[in-house]
Amino acid sequence: MRKRAKEMALDQLVRVLDRVPLVSSVKNDLTGLRSLLYRRRPPRITALGLAGSGRSTLLRALIERQPTTEPLDAEHGQWVHLEHEGAKVDWLEIDVDDSAARSQWHAALADERPDLVFLTFEPNDAKNTGEIIERAKSLMAGESEGRAALRVFPLLTHADLIGRSESSIEAACHQLDAKLRDAGLAADPARAVSSISERGLEGLSEAMILALPEEARLEAARALTRAKEGRVRLGNEIVQACTAVSVTVGLTPIPFSDMVLLGPLQAMMVSSLAYLSGRSWGRKTLVEWLGSLGFAGGIGLGLRFSAQTIAKFVPGAGNAVSAGVAGAGTTAIGHSAIKYFLKG
Repeated sequence: MRKRAKEMALDQLVRVLDRVPLVSSVKNDLTGLRSLLYRRRPPRITALGLAGSGRSTLLRALIERQPTTEPLDAEHGQWVHLEHEGAKVDWLEIDVDDSAARSQWHAALADERPDLVFLTFEPNDAKNTGEIIERAKSLMAGESEGRAALRVFPLLTHADLIGRSESSIEAACHQLDAKLRDAGLAADPARAVSSISERGLEGLSEAMILALPEEARLEAARALTRAKEGRVRLGNEIVQACTAVSVTVGLTPIPFSDMVLLGPLQAMMVSSLAYLSGRSWGRKTLVEWLGSLGFAGGIGLGLRFSAQTIAKFVPGAGNAVSAGVAGAGTTAIGHSAIKYFLKG
């Protein structure tokens, strides 16, 4: 209900900006914010492979879920919505050698289409590699007609079994890439990952965020705590979009419009950055962040609002001054929140 109310507020801001000249680019920023923040949903990930290839363990490791204290209930053959300490993921496991694999695949896709497909291989079971590829290819055949092809991430799980040397691991990945090419299965470069040594998990997390559609990126970045660069990059995107909107609001020749529109916009920005970090947004979080600004920072926020409002009364260049102050203020607030919530 609260999420719907916030989206309605954003729609109201769009209607207000419709009356302001030169806002087409800003409306694009608002559209991006709507997809990123208010149409957000958990990432949908399908894991295809043989039983025992470490798929559930990999998911636990990606979201730092401890199997000994809170077992993961990932039922085979159907979508499972998982929530753990703020992490949200829609997960589907299918054993490619199961006689029911095809019916499970079609039934699952009738409900939801995956954003990413993990194709898992055990490095010490090379004799089954070709069969796994062919069965996975058969499952996905024809699914992408008229739509973008499914993004496939081939993963060598239990990478510690390959060997300690980088050359051994690279050779194993190259061999898997060659088999995928020979089979005609379009996929990303193979990755070696380990839930025990955490090898490759950071790189996989970062790649997942980049590969996901806009509406799934925020929840993915919140869930994948190792994707520190992805979180900061996403946080900067939010700040940049809000800054662009702030500049346009500052150009409106209506005194006190900044207080009416910028306040909610900047609050939305900060709360989004807090949510992205995995924190819950409440009074305690707000007080902690404001405390991090210090006395000078708090005074600075008040002076910015005062300067913007006073500038509205100055003919001619007043609106330009107000727009500059609004943009600079939003950027400063956003960068402060990024440092506090995402960079520690």
